[in-house]
Amino acid sequence: MQDTPATVPEKVHAELGPSSSDIWLTCLQAPREWKRYPPRITGFAAHEGTLAHTLCEAALLARQIPWTPGQTYTVEGDLVTITQEMLDAVQLYTTTVNMISDFALWRIIEKKVSFSWPWGVDWAPDLFGTSDFAAADRDALYVVDFKYGRGKAVHVEGNTQLLCYGVGVYGMLRQERPDLADTIRHVSLTVVQPRVGGEPVRQWTIPIEELIYWTYAVLKPSVDKILSPVPLPLVPGNHCYFCAASQECPAYRTFRFRDVPPFPELSFQEHAKIDTIFLDTSPI
Repeated sequence: MQDTPATVPEKVHAELGPSSSDIWLTCLQAPREWKRYPPRITGFAAHEGTLAHTLCEAALLARQIPWTPGQTYTVEGDLVTITQEMLDAVQLYTTTVNMISDFALWRIIEKKVSFSWPWGVDWAPDLFGTSDFAAADRDALYVVDFKYGRGKAVHVEGNTQLLCYGVGVYGMLRQERPDLADTIRHVSLTVVQPRVGGEPVRQWTIPIEELIYWTYAVLKPSVDKILSPVPLPLVPGNHCYFCAASQECPAYRTFRFRDVPPFPELSFQEHAKIDTIFLDTSPI
């Protein structure tokens, strides 16, 4: 273990970034609500994920995994220790990526990509994200996203985060290698999530036309509405769990308690019985 823990720098996130796209593409009012509340404080699990992502990037650039279990790094004030489980996850990710990278004609590692090109601009302050890895050959565009979380398996089909990355990566490819962009026929979207159980590498492949259609049929009109002054409805759902405004959102409150039966009307005798049970079991 090193004497002084190294520090992992914090990353800047866009307001309309890919990681929160499931929220703001479902509830267009959400980004306006976020401005009313302080941002959520990230916990230790998120800091573990940040360190694992940092090791993935460094391992790809160095083409080796030089760390050992027990080494520590400071991530946003938390001391995070490298474990064998973390190194195994990094190994799986780098192996998956290198299988693509070795025959690719263009590649990026941990690059900020903007999905603002449908508006005719190269960069917009709120429309970008950091792609873990992307590559292209003459036929396909590849986007790989690393997830270190163990709680919930990320579904790749219809995943808006991956689609946003795909839009951003495709825009960058059009700028840097227009010759390759013109020959792309398919987009391969992959999630590497080693700790969730089941299949750790999941892939979804779509025609490039489908990605472009989604860009203009879903992404662009949704962002246009979000940035407009037009009032928008609150749309509750499971996506609200990660929303910074969920604790005060009336629509989410109604959604949470939609299946809770109304409190039954009790007689005086029934109330008295409940009170007696409570008093008999009180720890006081």
